[in-house]
Amino acid sequence: MKKLFKSSIVQDKEEKKEYRWQTSLTVIILFIFGSVINIPFSREVKRLNIEAGKTGINMNESFYSDLTTIGISSLILGAVLVFIGLWVSSNANMGAPVISRIFSKKPVNGIIKRDAVLSSVLLAAVIALFLLGLFEIQKELYPVSHKISRPSKPFYLLVSFSAGITEEIMFRLGLMSLIIAAVQFFKKTENPSNRLVWSGILISALFFGLIHLPLSKNFVELTPFTISVTIIGNLITGSTFGWIFWKRGLLVAILSHIVFDLVFHVIGTPYT
Repeated sequence: MKKLFKSSIVQDKEEKKEYRWQTSLTVIILFIFGSVINIPFSREVKRLNIEAGKTGINMNESFYSDLTTIGISSLILGAVLVFIGLWVSSNANMGAPVISRIFSKKPVNGIIKRDAVLSSVLLAAVIALFLLGLFEIQKELYPVSHKISRPSKPFYLLVSFSAGITEEIMFRLGLMSLIIAAVQFFKKTENPSNRLVWSGILISALFFGLIHLPLSKNFVELTPFTISVTIIGNLITGSTFGWIFWKRGLLVAILSHIVFDLVFHVIGTPYT
């Protein structure tokens, strides 16, 4: 078991450089897809807020208006994130090696073994179950009143895939890679040290937690306790996904994130 978690992806810099354009386009398409499938969840959250009597909530009458807006904005943001993660941060030697390998038509198991992928997914599922257990304890010791109802499971099924794709591209491929590349540039180092990578993992995980506060505000009253729960919970998950991104690449991080959200939000019921 210890060997499984030590296993890292074999980074082929020349292969990633050769297929960078194809990889970039694939990741941008993934980001647009992930952003678009979040629209039903986002609209449902707004509908529930309006139903609960909250004012100042703007929701387009037409789904297609949201589709156009989100499609264009995600194309632009996706291009920026891909440029950061695959071009600016190429010396960080992370990125999306599995996608590049797929375009090379060489066997994927030549750079990453199936057991390493499965161990990443297993780790994500175990973290999800661990946090669900903590939420059950919290409900008994410190009940939190809910402001509005949460979307039903089908919406969370969609958002599991949406968040898994977009958040990994934003926070791991984009932000985490940028932090590491910036420090590399100022320190003039060719390869990032483990300490530098972990700094990137933890800083991006902290931002990952902060970005979830506005969403939490839709459902619970933000108090020092609920803010701490949101930040710490996402710091744990963000660090886990950051480690997976470092050791196994973007595609495995996305898959692991999706599995985490499916276990945590669809199979589990942490906020009821």
